[in-house]
Amino acid sequence: MARHLLWGEIDVVEEGRRRSIRKTAHRSAMLRYADRLRAGEEVSDDEFDQVYSEEVKSISFRHWSPVAVAKRAARLLEQMGATRVLDIGAGSGKFCVVGALATSGRFTGIEQRRSLVDVARMAAVRFGAERTHFVHTNMVDFDWEPFDGFYFYNPFQEQVEDGLYPIDQTITRSPDLHKAYLASATAKLIRAPVGTAVVTYCGFGGVMPSEYRCVHREEFHEASLILWVRAGYSKMVPQRVPADSAEGLPRANEAA
Repeated sequence: MARHLLWGEIDVVEEGRRRSIRKTAHRSAMLRYADRLRAGEEVSDDEFDQVYSEEVKSISFRHWSPVAVAKRAARLLEQMGATRVLDIGAGSGKFCVVGALATSGRFTGIEQRRSLVDVARMAAVRFGAERTHFVHTNMVDFDWEPFDGFYFYNPFQEQVEDGLYPIDQTITRSPDLHKAYLASATAKLIRAPVGTAVVTYCGFGGVMPSEYRCVHREEFHEASLILWVRAGYSKMVPQRVPADSAEGLPRANEAA
């Protein structure tokens, strides 16, 4: 004989059904935002950040690249011929996910917080961003050689800054670590081949190596987004470049 559900059991079943509906609707929204990024359409930070928990979302304005910045940076790197991009200090994975959806490149993010690597991987899955890869590692120990493009959102600043909105308290901070990370990153960039492209947003953390030339600069949210290229080009680009055009940008085959 069939057993009738008790009132409490009915409530549990109904709540499970509502959760399933909300989960499906959330997944559908993420895929719609992904389609818009692939089509070159605008997606706001509020829309994108729905993929994150409230805790991760609450510090997005301070620590994660804005969607417009991530999209522009990824396209600048693509226009310079970069196909394998490394994000140093990937955090929640926002730059890599947006870059993979907005361009044809492959994006790898390295992050020293295991919890954020898990967050980034989850975001990539929910957006359907297949050309992303996230690695739990310290950038000093990671091999940069396979990459021809790099993105820095001032990743070492938290070592010397006591901000009102820290990511968390799980890592060691010190001026000495800031110097060590900056020295390691500088050495790795110097060893990169001619034509390597780098985009910095809100700075690199120090002075870019003299081997790199600033070939484009623009402002986002009162901060500079700068495209750098490893020396070897025979000509420089104009000071301004149309937002979605490769015209005026030097190509890898223009190396002197």
